Amino acid sequence: MRNQSEQATSRRPPGILAVLPETLTYYPYRDDHDGGRQYLHKRRGRKRQNDSEQIITIEEFGCQTEVIPDEPLGLMSADKTINNKNGFTLFFLCDSNNRQSLKSIPIISKWCYHALKCGAESNDGSVIPSDSRVICIPNQLSPDEINVHNSTIDSISQASINASATTGSATKGHVLSILKGTGFYHLPFLHKSRLPLLHLLGATRVPSIIVVSNATGRIVTRYGWEAIEREGGPGGLLERWIDSSFVTNKKEDGNDESACFESNIVSEWKLGRSGLPMWWHIVSFIL
Repeated sequence: MRNQSEQATSRRPPGILAVLPETLTYYPYRDDHDGGRQYLHKRRGRKRQNDSEQIITIEEFGCQTEVIPDEPLGLMSADKTINNKNGFTLFFLCDSNNRQSLKSIPIISKWCYHALKCGAESNDGSVIPSDSRVICIPNQLSPDEINVHNSTIDSISQASINASATTGSATKGHVLSILKGTGFYHLPFLHKSRLPLLHLLGATRVPSIIVVSNATGRIVTRYGWEAIEREGGPGGLLERWIDSSFVTNKKEDGNDESACFESNIVSEWKLGRSGLPMWWHIVSFIL
């Protein structure tokens, strides 16, 4: 009995997810460009009101950013005996000197906020809440990291992914600023888990999103950004859904709990697919 108890209390998330720490800095979601629908965001942000006293404001290059240091990732239950198997963990690799990375952030942030909050239906018809998250892995050190993250004390070798299409003016060090209001977790550049994660994920390019199943800890797809861009970019399914009268009516009625964006990509990920059409993979292979 003692051995079983010790094993239960020492359980960790499966596969690649076992490398992650229990807490990371979190950037609360805010959509400043969706003023007409702020009610949706306020209602969903209600579950974090208890953590409001933990929110701190930092300033980097004149930009004020709200963060929650040491926010639990929620990969395990509170007593650390059960894996939270529902949903996915998205590893977002970005570079603040890369213009594609900068353009992708608002698209990914809004898509993840809407698409990943929908739960799954259980056998008895009840809805199991989604347990997905986005973890940003930066490609460079931010000067304020040591002031925000306690985990940067461990000294490790620094390594960056090769990034093309750099911006005209250097923005190095703006990692904290570009994550403002995204709803992303942030794995610091100097964190001891960063290099092992890059090796396990096989990360070779930015921007990219590598999707990992919470149930198995295995990679579902390395083309998460390409799939999200198709559905969440300008003119995509998400944009049409947000502008639909259905969502507007839910907001006006004050009942937005059922207003859930059912993403085709998430449905494909649940089946172990990339969320991209076959022709995309064929063209990508040829090119």
